[in-house]
Amino acid sequence: MKNRNFLFFMLFAFVAMNLLGPIATAAPHDNWLKSNKMEISAHRGAQVAAPENTLEAITQAGKLGYGFVEIDVRKTKDGHYVLMHDETIDRTTTGSGSVQDLTLEEIQRPSIVDKEGNVTEHKVPTLMEALEEAQKYKLGVNFDGSKGNWGDKEFVDGIMEEAEEAGVLNHSFFVLSDREVRDQFHSWYPEATLTFLGNALENVEEDMKELKKYENALYTTSIHNIDKETAKKIKKAKLKLHVYQVNSAETYGKAKKIHPRLMETDVIIP
Repeated sequence: MKNRNFLFFMLFAFVAMNLLGPIATAAPHDNWLKSNKMEISAHRGAQVAAPENTLEAITQAGKLGYGFVEIDVRKTKDGHYVLMHDETIDRTTTGSGSVQDLTLEEIQRPSIVDKEGNVTEHKVPTLMEALEEAQKYKLGVNFDGSKGNWGDKEFVDGIMEEAEEAGVLNHSFFVLSDREVRDQFHSWYPEATLTFLGNALENVEEDMKELKKYENALYTTSIHNIDKETAKKIKKAKLKLHVYQVNSAETYGKAKKIHPRLMETDVIIP
């Protein structure tokens, strides 16, 4: 009887896999979400060493000792995912045009320019290139859900599949501030770690209640919108804290005092 049950289970699993295909999971691993370690996250990659959202910015984040990188993902006309903050490539490259109206080849033809407008040797990277580089250095990934169409399942599934293939899906989180989009994403990927841009000084109780709806979540707020008391409330609710806009000695000192799980910055070096 046991053998028959085992054979039935194996047959069921085989049929399910063929009918449904591989299913991406995003449960946190390595206890990164449970850890009390404070890590610094590089906003759009290590901008202190390379232009934003470039492969080199990911590489330098790994070499400099950041724990996470924040990235912006958009989709090209021919269906490729690339890193790009703006809707167009005008500000950050020598080219012009909307990402959604350009092919991958057209987007990668121009060169990246740095903050001073100097032309560099860097090109717009694909998402897979960036994720593989992040995995190489064991960097966690912060997906900024304010760029791209996160309400579209095809768009989301493609990102999740690439993240799983690169091995970073279980060491990542998703910032989705639109509640309807966030809840829909959660229904598709209930194990994924979610957050949104909260305001601890004004809405900490409401924000925490919202985050508790999700299996895995952390509290995100600007360092300017939190103090010691609200930080204590967040920790008491057993939510890890992610603060951003930590870009000065003053905000860095403030962040260290409240000991967030993640401290996001453009300029601080670990």
